Amino acid sequence: MEDRPYIYAGIPKPLSFQSENAILQNEGYWAGYSESRKNPLWVAYRVFQTGKPLTFPRPSRFTTDPRTAATIKHRDYTRSGYDRGHMAPNFAIVSRHGRRAQLETFLMSNICPQKPLLNRGIWKNLEERIANKYSNRFEEVWVITGPIFDDEKKTLPSGVEIPDQFFKIIVDEYLGMVRMLAFIIPQEVQRDEQLEEFLTSVDIVEEAVQLDFFWKLADGLEEGLEAERMTEMW
Repeated sequence: MEDRPYIYAGIPKPLSFQSENAILQNEGYWAGYSESRKNPLWVAYRVFQTGKPLTFPRPSRFTTDPRTAATIKHRDYTRSGYDRGHMAPNFAIVSRHGRRAQLETFLMSNICPQKPLLNRGIWKNLEERIANKYSNRFEEVWVITGPIFDDEKKTLPSGVEIPDQFFKIIVDEYLGMVRMLAFIIPQEVQRDEQLEEFLTSVDIVEEAVQLDFFWKLADGLEEGLEAERMTEMW
C-alpha cells in the first residue's frame, strides 16, 4: 500500500465537513490536522521491533509547525492546566527513526491539550506498552490515534480546542490475519483505571470522530474487524 509504512489500509477519510483535515507528512508519522480546532484529528505511525533503539536528548520546548495556518506556539499551553500531549509519542518515534523524526514529534501540529493525570498516567502506559511489549512480541504494529470532541466547544485562551476524550487503535497483522484493539479514554481519568475498561470497537471510534479508517480492506473483512469489541488486552 502506498501509504505504508505509517498508515494501515488507507489515509482516514472524512465523513463530514467537521472532520476536514490537512495531511502533514513527517518522518516517522503522518497527521491529519484541523486548522479550525487547532489540533491534529488523527496521527498514524508504525512501531517495529528493534534491537538497537536510538536515543537522543528530549527537546526542552515544542515548535510551531510552519505548514499550519493556526501556527500554535509552545507558550499557548503555558499555565493552561493542560499538558502538551503528544499524539505520535517521542520514544516510539525517536527509538526507531532518529533525531529528525524526534524533533518532528515536538511540532505543535502533533499536540493536543491533555489533563496531566491522563498524559502522565494511563496514556503514557499505553504508549509504552505499544513501543516496548507489542513491538517485540508481534514484530510490528500500526497505530492511529487522536482526539474526540463533543458538541460543547471549550478552548484554551489561544483558541486551541480542548478534546473531551482520546482514541487509539492498534492493528496487528500476522500471516495474513488482522486484529485490532480500539480504545476511547476520557480526559477525566485517575491513576487506578485499567486499560481494559476503555476498550471499544473501531465502529464506535469512527462514529465519534467522523472518520473512515481502514477503508482499503476488503469490505467483509473491514466490517467484521471494525464491529468487534475486544474484551481483554493482548
